[in-house]
Amino acid sequence: MYVAWAAFLFVLASAAVLTYAAFRYKQILSVTGYFIKAATVYILVGEEDARLAAVAAGKGATLKDRQRMKEFVATLSGSFRNQKGKRWDKQIERSNHLTKELDKGGTLSQEAFEAREALRLRNEVYLRALKSGDAGVFLRRYPQLFGREAEKAMSTGEYPDAIAEDIVADAQADAKPARRPAAGA
Repeated sequence: MYVAWAAFLFVLASAAVLTYAAFRYKQILSVTGYFIKAATVYILVGEEDARLAAVAAGKGATLKDRQRMKEFVATLSGSFRNQKGKRWDKQIERSNHLTKELDKGGTLSQEAFEAREALRLRNEVYLRALKSGDAGVFLRRYPQLFGREAEKAMSTGEYPDAIAEDIVADAQADAKPARRPAAGA
């Protein structure tokens, strides 16, 4: 009888551990995917909110995941360096800036909390997407950066969307920061 209970408890504990491991794996993938999309938007078009989103995702990641994120940014920067001309200088500069920002942080570090708070103050939509692991927020906002047209343009060394920076400037000019009522008001 004790053997049956021990076997049952072992199976139950194993299932719980495997469920938790699958949950953590999915969570890590969703945050990494979010970072990749946010970093891509920031590097390509310079949207400040996307930079904050990428930094919040990166600084809150584990050291190992943050290293993978920095490798992604380095790969992207390297592809820009391989292009001819100075057309990609802004993107290379943004890549370098983002890599430096990711050097500090950690899951429960002060920098991670400050990055999430800065994102909350600036763009609550991106913060909600970060919490839920919704990288699609960037796909919906910038479809021209992630579609087949962008892949084709990038492979030939062309700028993915000549008007993307204008789109970002217009979106940021239209966005008014949400004001919260004063305490007690």
